[in-house]
Amino acid sequence: METNEENFDDFLTKNKKTGRVKWLVLLMVCLFFGGLIVVSADWVLGALIHTRKEVTVPDLTKKPVSQALDLLAQQNLAAKQAGVEFDTNVPPGSVLRQIPSAGSTVREGRIIRVWLSQGDEMVFVPNTVGSTLREAQLAIRKAGLNVTKVENAYSLTYAKGTVITQDPKADSMVQKGTAVTLISSNGMPPASVVLVPNFKGKKLAQATLWASGQDINLIIKEDPESVFPNGIVADQRPQADSQVPPGSNVEVTVSRRAVAENEKSYHLHYELPQGKKDSVVRVTVEDVTGESEVLNETKQPGSKVDMEIPFTSYATVRVFVDNILVREREVK
Repeated sequence: METNEENFDDFLTKNKKTGRVKWLVLLMVCLFFGGLIVVSADWVLGALIHTRKEVTVPDLTKKPVSQALDLLAQQNLAAKQAGVEFDTNVPPGSVLRQIPSAGSTVREGRIIRVWLSQGDEMVFVPNTVGSTLREAQLAIRKAGLNVTKVENAYSLTYAKGTVITQDPKADSMVQKGTAVTLISSNGMPPASVVLVPNFKGKKLAQATLWASGQDINLIIKEDPESVFPNGIVADQRPQADSQVPPGSNVEVTVSRRAVAENEKSYHLHYELPQGKKDSVVRVTVEDVTGESEVLNETKQPGSKVDMEIPFTSYATVRVFVDNILVREREVK
């Protein structure tokens, strides 16, 4: 019995060894054929690539995308956008640079990477009115613009050394590097210099009184469709702080709107916060007739807005400071 058991154990051991050998042989065969497939595929792919013709990469720079693609198609090449960059000398949507470079020899089917131009970089002009000249120059340079000219003028509104006006206007969009002209205040004018005050939003009587004392011809125009109350100056020519000689004409447009039976008025009082520079203040009123702008002026820090706003039935009055809504009131 023991001999039979020993023979059976030997049989199992031999079978196990034989099974491991078979699996090892099978694994080696798989690895061999797998490697053969990889080598064959690499050889076939290489053969296919090297059978493609060699072509010269065309010059794509400064050409529109559509034209660049046509040139590449003629050489059986393809394109891939690699990025975009600003460049003043290359129109937007045109190729700025490429890899491989023009004149290089490549095989058909090669992908050419291209960078497209966005043209001139555009920036917003900062608001420097009311700032000191140094602050204004720093803000303009920080925005990527240049101060090429500084002029001086007297002002009834702005203290000496602060910016009265700028060109281009604040918040306008211009090309980076654009020249900005600043006009700095020389302070209050001497008695020999006559400056036009700001009459907008004020009663006509104030303009009449000033004109008679300065030997100025006041030309009065009436606007029956004005959103201002009757007798209030809605516009003027020339603008405030303009210098005028004696005997010249100053034109004001006065509201002469028809008053409806149910017309009411809302007294708006708003005080601007203190700060280093002036702000553009806009006031709009929206009623059953639609939305109208009743004020759009540059105001100094801490200055007040006091005005009567007519409306019918109900209205929504909005105050914007530098295009930011700071107050909204529904009035009835």
